[in-house]
Amino acid sequence: MKAYVLIKTTGGKARDVLNKIRTMDGVKEASGTYGSFDIIAKMEAEDLASLVVDEIRRLDGVVDTNTLIVAL
Repeated sequence: MKAYVLIKTTGGKARDVLNKIRTMDGVKEASGTYGSFDIIAKMEAEDLASLVVDEIRRLDGVVDTNTLIVAL
């Protein structure tokens, strides 16, 4: 399954969170952004829910995520 995950972080934590996300299995690409969310990650994994809920959301500094499953 493929998805893009938008990640919001607390002040000053975006760089640390981005570096940790880039090392995770299933993360194909991750970049810092300007706007409502601080990071966008392109992911491909069998169990996206586990990757987002059990790994990304538990990182220190992550405030919110929005997962966009690729449909077409």
